[in-house]
Amino acid sequence: MLRTTYPQALVVDDNDDNRQIVRLALESQNFNVVDIDDPIAAQNLLTHQTFDLLILDLQMPLLDGREILRETRPNPLHRNMKIVVLTAYHHLDTPEVEDLADYVMLKPIHPIQFAELCDRIQASHNPSTTLHGGY
Repeated sequence: MLRTTYPQALVVDDNDDNRQIVRLALESQNFNVVDIDDPIAAQNLLTHQTFDLLILDLQMPLLDGREILRETRPNPLHRNMKIVVLTAYHHLDTPEVEDLADYVMLKPIHPIQFAELCDRIQASHNPSTTLHGGY
């Protein structure tokens, strides 16, 4: 079955290189991507818009990714949104992150592994559709 609409992803990371890697990996899996380097702007966007997938860096200036996670996960608007947390820390300092995020991925980001993760997420989210348009 051919998918007529593409999944929407929001990438929130203050690091330009990380956002570019994530954007390319998501676009290779046919996601439409919005990327934001300002966590406050992302938080404001998430008050009235949802996405199929949120990619969220934990360590950002001005507003920590954990705060966005704490506000976003319980919001009924986002009940179907999958959340991937990106972190450079091998041991998360709070179980809260593991409880609220669907996936935790360690940095550095490996584009192929990240693209495969996004494909699996979308397939589990929408098992009756294909992201690849039949190829």
